[in-house]
Amino acid sequence: MSLINRGSRSSGGGGGPCGACKFLRRKCLSGCIFAPYYLDSDHFAAVHKVFGASNVSKLLHHIPIHNRSYAALTLTYQAQARLTDPVYGCVAHIFALQQQVVNLQSEVTYLQSRLATATLPQTQHERAYNSLAMKHGSSQYLHNELAEALQQHMSP
Repeated sequence: MSLINRGSRSSGGGGGPCGACKFLRRKCLSGCIFAPYYLDSDHFAAVHKVFGASNVSKLLHHIPIHNRSYAALTLTYQAQARLTDPVYGCVAHIFALQQQVVNLQSEVTYLQSRLATATLPQTQHERAYNSLAMKHGSSQYLHNELAEALQQHMSP
């Protein structure tokens, strides 16, 4: 269920009370500050319990209209987190996510070090080339000779 109604009902009264007015047991008047943002009385109940309806109303009035839906969503999230964890609230989620980032960064570092030290298996041609280069030295002439020999060996 959506927490926020993005403009389909900008004022109360038309199709019954909004979730906030229903929870507060009052008539939802035209221009109700809560109507566009709180359709569900359960979500508003958490916000009201933590912040109070009057404080939320004042807060929403001070926020530009284009940012109110995000503010309402944030207030709902913070209120539900505070009810779940009265001591830390949404900070507990932040700490958990930060710990996840630390763990994943250490795993990436470990895997990068393992990858850097891993040796890739050589093909038969690479082994032959390295073996001949070791036997005959590494002069440019021998290098070209070996490259030609490998080229002929690889050609059908």
